Amino acid sequence: MVKDIIGKVILNKNVGNNIFLLCLETEEVEEVYPGQFAMLSIGDEYDPFLRRPMSIFKRDKNRYCFLYQVVGRGTHLLSKKRNEEEIKVLLPLGNSFPTLNKKEDVLVVGGGVGIAPLNFLVDYYKDQVNFYTFIGFSSFVSEEVYLDLKKYSREFVISSEDGSIGYKGKILDFIPKDLNTFDKIISCGPSQMLKLLVKRVEDKDRVYLSLEERMGCGFGICLSCAIKSKDKLLHVCKEGPVFCGTEVIWDE
Repeated sequence: MVKDIIGKVILNKNVGNNIFLLCLETEEVEEVYPGQFAMLSIGDEYDPFLRRPMSIFKRDKNRYCFLYQVVGRGTHLLSKKRNEEEIKVLLPLGNSFPTLNKKEDVLVVGGGVGIAPLNFLVDYYKDQVNFYTFIGFSSFVSEEVYLDLKKYSREFVISSEDGSIGYKGKILDFIPKDLNTFDKIISCGPSQMLKLLVKRVEDKDRVYLSLEERMGCGFGICLSCAIKSKDKLLHVCKEGPVFCGTEVIWDE
């Protein structure tokens, strides 16, 4: 059930490249699943007016962690939050990744803060699923951002565009050539990365994408996160954020 709960900041740390790791502790515990997201109220009731959508990076009992990048006024204000300050959190929202079967071979591809729901997924299924994880950033980030991904993956590769961490280049340059060997392919990151990844896969039914779109409400009312599908518009916040690779129509 979706609830508006109060989270107390216990960590809000710059982990590199203007990316912050935010952890909140709550009195109420809401069940969440990998792929779902929350809407965070950053300022007072009206400034900024709109909440910010954030995928859940990690959940441990009554602690919820998020990964965000400072890109505008709202996230700048969020980056100034200190320990013990309170933030309103509306969760859980959206759908989740498909259920993974034991011993499945799953390719995980993430870009930037798009690794957040993937981290939750890998942590959730740790020691049950064979993960092959490939993540990329534009520049350096602290190891704590990808420690669980590295720990619980059978294969782990990281890259950065400037070469400051891992291999130099875009992460799609380093994923396996043959993608038919994986039972599922799960990805989140910039839309161009997702588009190019889907193009490489013959059987797109095996691909699941978590889309990052600007949102205003989180319930499919404001229409700000609508995307094209085969026969209608889909709302990322309501029908998503996770979609099968066959559902999304990419702009050329």
